[in-house]
Amino acid sequence: MRRLSFCVLAGLMLGPLSLVQAMDLDAAIASAEKNDPTLASAQANRDAAFENIAIARAKLLPQTSFQSLVQKIEEGVKQEASAGAVGASYLVNAYNNQFSLRQGLYHPRDWMGYDIGQLQSEYGTQKLASARSDLWLRTTNAWLDVLSAIELRRIYGETVRTTGYAAEQADKRLKAGDGTKDAAVEAHAQNELAKSQLLEAEINQRSREQTFKRLAGMEATDMREMHLPDYRQVHLPVANSEELQQVVAATNPEILAAQAAEQVNKKRAEQARADRLPTVDLVASKSWAQNDTVFTINQRYTVLGAGVQVNIPLYDGGGLTATQRQAEYAANASSEDLRAQQLKLTTQVESDWFSAEASLERARSAELLIMAAQEQKRAAEMGLKSGVRTWGDVAQADILIARRASDYLSYATGVLRAQARLLSAVPVTENVWEPWVAQISQLAKSN
Repeated sequence: MRRLSFCVLAGLMLGPLSLVQAMDLDAAIASAEKNDPTLASAQANRDAAFENIAIARAKLLPQTSFQSLVQKIEEGVKQEASAGAVGASYLVNAYNNQFSLRQGLYHPRDWMGYDIGQLQSEYGTQKLASARSDLWLRTTNAWLDVLSAIELRRIYGETVRTTGYAAEQADKRLKAGDGTKDAAVEAHAQNELAKSQLLEAEINQRSREQTFKRLAGMEATDMREMHLPDYRQVHLPVANSEELQQVVAATNPEILAAQAAEQVNKKRAEQARADRLPTVDLVASKSWAQNDTVFTINQRYTVLGAGVQVNIPLYDGGGLTATQRQAEYAANASSEDLRAQQLKLTTQVESDWFSAEASLERARSAELLIMAAQEQKRAAEMGLKSGVRTWGDVAQADILIARRASDYLSYATGVLRAQARLLSAVPVTENVWEPWVAQISQLAKSN
């Protein structure tokens, strides 16, 4: 980015640093997509939902089956004679094979089930798109967190150098009899404060880098040569909130998923009503059997059959009526859920748009405060040359600059976060996410 304001961070940064292979945001997102368990779960659920189409289609296709029973049967024969009973046992063969075919001719429930399978697949697809948008948002926030933490460490690193030099000069003046002990103590206190702030910034940076690594599956060390993108050069690829609202209403995955869920429940209500209709099937079968006995050997039977089977539901104890009412209530509920989702999303987009504008104004105000602090530092430096100010005054001005620069970082990052939240309302396949990601990736590497 341009330094935290028009030259403001020129004295705060450690100087120009050569870029190594930096972690672009698009590379971080690509890596996160390969490692994120939430996205993997959404992909598996999408694939599972897609199988509903094949399951429903199977009920409309011919159903065939084959049954076979093969037996060895032992039969005993006993005959009474004058010389006594004479008996014998025989092993005979028996088998029964049957092949059957059933083709549904009129099955309203199964036809609607096929439509439901397609809608369920669409629902799974939209939930996956929503998960991807959420992952892009989470990765963007983690990436911005790292860059913001890096900038903060640079700021306090420069403050430690300035306050350290001020403490050193205060000690020299005290030894030379030109300073006071309280001035030296104050200078050392300022230096210790700056060191503690730097230590806190370093701990925060390591924490942010670990969070980024867990999410993206890659080290964030390459990002230490990058800078927070200049929010003034980052623009959303939409003109105003009304245009964004239109894009969101037409493409938001959660809205489209809610619409699919509504259609599923409406189809289920129709399916419940279809349970009262008759069904018609074409049936055909062939069976061949042999059932030997001691009196009939090697007699085989073959039976061919074909016909139409009609099933007419008459009375089921009231279960169909209750199922139909339940499905209609569920359809009404899903319609209200869709309406609630639309209202919630409209409010969220409007709120995020105003939040982005508010963060923009706060960042601009923070720039002015930094410039004012810079002027105080220049005045202290001029006073130091004329002997009316001390190095402690210069260090105090530097601490003020660091504090205001920290506030600026928070506001500038807030602008980019709010823009990312706005973009998360549309799928990543829309031509709004990628241009924005490309912008901030390039700006993060710019000097």
